Order: sequence, then C-alpha cells, then structure tokens
Amino acid sequence: MKSSEQQMTRFIGSPSNEDWWDSEAGQAILILEDSAVRVGFDARTGAWVDFQHKPSGWKIQQRAELGQSFRAYVTWKDHLYNPVSGLKCRLRQARSDASTRRVTFAWDQLRTLDGTELEITLLTEAGLEDGQLTFSGQLRNASEATITTLSWPVLGDLIPPDPKDFLYRENLDYGTMKRTPLWPRTANERGYYGTSYPMQIEGKGSLLPGIPGAYHFPQRFVLLSAGGQGIYVGVHDTSAREMVCFQSELRPGYLDSFHAASPDLSRIGETPVHLTLESVHYTMAAPGETIDLPKIVIAPYLGDWHGGVDIYRRWKSTWSREAVIPEWIHEVHSWQQIQIGSAEDDLRTSFRDLPARARQLADHGVTGLQLVGWNQGGQDRGNPIHDPDSRLGTWEDLKTAISEIEAMGIRVVLFNKFVWADVTRPDYASFLDSAAVDPYGMPYYHPGYEYQTPVQWMSINNRRFMVACLHDPAWINLCEREFEKSLALGASGILYDEAFHHYAATHCFSAKHGHRIPATMASADLALGERFQELLGARQNDFLLSAEAPFDLQHQHYALSYFRIFEGHIPAERYADPFYPMMIAVTGFDDREMINRALLYRYILSYEPYHFKGDLNDFPLTVEYGKKVDAFRARYSEYLWKGEFRDSMGARIQVAAGVPISYSVFLHSRHQEIAVVLINDDRSTAHEATVEFDCAGPRRYASPESPELQACEAKVVVPARSAVVVFG
Repeated sequence: MKSSEQQMTRFIGSPSNEDWWDSEAGQAILILEDSAVRVGFDARTGAWVDFQHKPSGWKIQQRAELGQSFRAYVTWKDHLYNPVSGLKCRLRQARSDASTRRVTFAWDQLRTLDGTELEITLLTEAGLEDGQLTFSGQLRNASEATITTLSWPVLGDLIPPDPKDFLYRENLDYGTMKRTPLWPRTANERGYYGTSYPMQIEGKGSLLPGIPGAYHFPQRFVLLSAGGQGIYVGVHDTSAREMVCFQSELRPGYLDSFHAASPDLSRIGETPVHLTLESVHYTMAAPGETIDLPKIVIAPYLGDWHGGVDIYRRWKSTWSREAVIPEWIHEVHSWQQIQIGSAEDDLRTSFRDLPARARQLADHGVTGLQLVGWNQGGQDRGNPIHDPDSRLGTWEDLKTAISEIEAMGIRVVLFNKFVWADVTRPDYASFLDSAAVDPYGMPYYHPGYEYQTPVQWMSINNRRFMVACLHDPAWINLCEREFEKSLALGASGILYDEAFHHYAATHCFSAKHGHRIPATMASADLALGERFQELLGARQNDFLLSAEAPFDLQHQHYALSYFRIFEGHIPAERYADPFYPMMIAVTGFDDREMINRALLYRYILSYEPYHFKGDLNDFPLTVEYGKKVDAFRARYSEYLWKGEFRDSMGARIQVAAGVPISYSVFLHSRHQEIAVVLINDDRSTAHEATVEFDCAGPRRYASPESPELQACEAKVVVPARSAVVVFG
C-alpha cells in the first residue's frame, strides 16, 4: 500500500474521471430468473447489468454499461476520501448455480480511485426466490485502512417504467410515510456543497434541504414507486448492529437546476444521465476485522405503497413479538397531555393542585394522563435526572397526587427521557464519560429546544444536550435508577420521549464503554428496551412502557407509540402494524378533522389544548366530538378497534372530482365482514360517495353523531366535517 505521505500528494480532478460506466459490460452474463424476475450480472466485473419485472414489463436496469458491482469508501488516519469502484477491482471468482438460483462473487483486493491496492477480501452472494432478490456478503479487512462503507448491491441505471411517469422514494418517517420526488425532479437532500451529484439518503432528513446534522430515523425499507408499481428495498436484520441506508444519486447532475429536474435519462453529449440506488452498509471495518453484511431484499411489486409494505409485513411476521400491553390499553380510551413546567421556569401547577386539574379528565371520561415537566427544571431541562421539581412540591406531594388521580380511574403516565444530558446542569461534567463520541473523540450534541420566551425562540439561551451512549454500563445503570423512580411514585407507566433518535448521532466511537468501536446507537436502543422489560418482568407489574414514535424494532419493548400527524399523512406504519397501539395529538379548538383521522386510522386521542398546557374545558367543541367518536368506536369495536386496519384495501369509493373525502377499511375481528370509514374535510358542504365492496351482502351505515344502524345502498352522503361508516 502507498504510504500516507504519498496519499496526501495525489490529486483526483473532476468527478467526470470517476468510474461511472464500463463500455465492455454485458459480453458474458450470469442470469438468475424465475416467473416474476430476471436479473443479470456481468461475469467479468460482477456488475448488476439487467433487472426486469416480468408481470409489468418494467426494465428497471437497462444499460449494461452503467451496471455497478459495489462501491466502497476506505480511510486511514491522515486521509479520509478514498472511494473504491468495484469496476476497477479484479474479480477473482464468479459462480452461478441455476438449480439454487444463486450467484457468488469473490474479490481479493480493493483498489482506490488513485490505484492504491488494499488487502481486503469481499465475498458476496445474490439469490432469487419467489420474485425476491437477496444480497448478502462478508468483508475481510487485512489492510491498514478502515472500510467505512460498502455499497452492495448497487443499481447503476434505475429507469422509471414510463418516461412520462414520476418516480418517488417512500420511507417511514416520524409517524408517517414520507414521499419524496426522485425523478424527473430530484431533491438534493444533502446540500450541493458537500456532494458531487444531487443525492438522497432516506432517513437522514431535515426540515430544509442541505441543513447539516439532521435527525436520523432508523429504516428497515424504502420503496421506489411509479405508476401502479414499485420496488421494495429492505434490510432484513433485527439486530441493528450495522446501519444500512438507501442512497440515490443523479449523475452527472441536473439538466435544469432551477427546477431540480432532469427530464431526460439518456445522455448529455457523450455523458450518460442516470439514477443510481445503492444499499450503503456502514461497516466501519477496522484493520483485522471481518464483517458479515446484513441481508438486503429487493422485490418488485404491483400496486401502490401497500404492495411494498406487504412484503415488509410478511417478513416482520417471522420475528416480531408483542410488547407486554396492560389490559386498559386494549380498550377504547383517550388521554390528555399536560405540561406543568418547562425549561424556562413557567411553572403551571403544583403537585398538590394536580388532582383538581385531573378531575376534568374524570368528568369527561378521559382515562390517561401524560404528565410532562414534573422533573426538576421542567421539560427538557435537568436531563437525565428524574427527581420531582422541588418548586412544584415534594416527592411525597407528587406521589400522593398520583395516588389520588389514579383513584379517580385515571392512569398517570410520567414523561421520561434517557438519551440526553443537559449541558447546563452544574454536575454536567460527571456525565461526560457516558457521552456518545465521534471519531475525533468529541461528544455529539443536540442543539436543544425553544420554550416559551422570545430569547429561546431565537435559540439564544437554549439548554443544549450531550448525546448519551446507551451502551455505556454506567449510563444503563443510571437509566435503571431513574426508571425506578417512576415505579416508586406509583404511576401506571412512562412515556419515553424521543426514544426514536439521537439527533445526528448514529454511532459511538468511545473506547470507554466496552462496545465495538463504533457501535450503533440503534442497537443500544434495543438493549435498553430489553432491560426495561426485564425490570418489569421481575415485578410482574401492570405497567405501561410507551414511547414517542419508536422505530419498528422497538415496538417489541414499548407497548404504545405517541406522535403527531399533519396534512398529507400516510398511515403506512399503521398498515404495517394494524393492532399496535398508536396515539396522536389533538390540539385544535374545534378539531373534528384530526379526530376524524383518529377514527380513520385507529389512533388513540391525546387531548392537548394550548399545546398541552391547558385544560379539557378549554376546548369543549373538540372534547364533545371526541367523546362521540370514542363512544362510536366502543360500540362497533369489533370492526373499528379490534378489527384489522386495511387502509384502502378491500373497498373502493367513487366521488366527484375535487371532493375531499378519504376512506379506510376495517376487517371484523371474528367474521368475514368489513366496515368502510368515510370522512369529509369540506367545511361547509355534504358530499356523496359510492362505496364498492369486494364482497357482496346487505349494507348498513351509522355515524358518531347518529350511531344507530340504518340500511343503505351503495351511495351515501357524508356531512361536512363529519364521518360515516358503512358496514357490509
């Protein structure tokens, strides 16, 4: 290998010099084929040169010369940018077994862009079964370099099924599915200053494109959808020990940068225009390490996103187990979230006065209370310690208040947080050894939140957070001690806020915590969830472990997910997990539209007037309609609560153009019967909808405001801002 001094003097010039294509590709092809899919790999380079979906005729990878085998990045201490193209690495072996529909490849050396050869062995396998491709492999690093990422497989020429169609990327996000244009408009999610091409990485998003340090949402799959069909790309691994992201690039770039568009995927002069898709394994393979790559599954499907999520659901059914769910969560019920103190000292209710505020919940039949800001310093201050705020009262005051509220039939759930340490704590330095640190040994930080004052709203005096490593034994012990406090206070549960992320931190590189360097933060999330479950199991306690928007693997530990939804919400997570308890915030003062979404998607209501600082009596219109919807769901619970949510699958509706009616389908819990929920967002006008069932039979309808069943035909009228359910 070249010395590091030589490495520092090399120059790479324009990105046009990179290995985008191979003019000799496709002369000898190894083929895998079944009744649904045909794929081909170049026998000389291992490049993926052909991909076809037979039922639809979609030729997904067309130009063999743009096929790719793998891509990698390697680094050593004094030089970080060393890309590797599989097209420039000598393929030692390529074998095909038609009987098992498997091809295997072996490379003995990896070569960087400047020609440096590294003693790195890569063994990969691609298989085909029932229309699904699987990609696995092993990386053996005998070099002095670290292999930070390895992309396998790579589609080098992702072509939409119709040149007039649109191509979208769809992936799970905070409580919803995020749909991002991929072609002909390609949003550049990483900022043009740090990339050579417009690019997207699912799960690494921000409110504004190009903003660094955005949240990372752990992903299990991404969908590429276009015109009634799509491609599922998933990482089928439940350990989360290796991060895998799905990345696309538009090469060489936009034809029209003003509109972020490249409407022609052919050529610019002699340069081919093409989209790529790669599964990026963040191997972080140190010298001497051997890494087994998590399995990647790629499968074309027909239909919209439901067809792609169905592939995920089938795999999920092979490993998922239900968290311990207290019996009261299984019934139709609602919550209120109340904040009694924030980081800016806006103290709202003493512990002794809490039962008086909670009496409104009992009056309205609301049986869950999420209490926020009870800890010393208020919400998002003082983390990670969960001692009661002495300005609000004593430990005994809070414990007594919880007992009195529980005696009213209201379950008290305490807001907890285990991922941060408040850097403004006087003893902040005592937590530094537990920090998640970057490759330079510096702690990762979160910029903090803005509470209640103009100074905070402009981020002037935010209380910033150190990101903790949940692998660290000392931090785990601390979390256990803090968790025990909620148990000792007599609460019915906790809601673990921000359980789904660590801001921009995805790994910890600390040598102090006893984990592999680096270790993924997501695998630590799973370990902490397991530990909490063990603590509860030892007590046999009917205690609720809930969390804010836990990612799918965390559903096995946390029995309820709380999140907020907005216009454009896609209920893909609900479709993927039809019975998992999910709760949404209701903040409007006549919030029929949000409550109708809860009915439509089987979400629990969390009433939050004045952004969870007010009382239920502050928004009577919202509460009264919510009570009607919950009473209706309880009455028809075999459909709307205990039945399986199918979104739009199993029925269709016809409405006039522009009519804002949405619908969903529920399967009866015991019989082959369905209910179709229709909601009308028009603020003033009732509209007709014709409901078409997949099954025949008599029909009846009812609504939250007229709950008695009435006979109906296929056509029903949905009043303005209201819901109707058709049973059949």
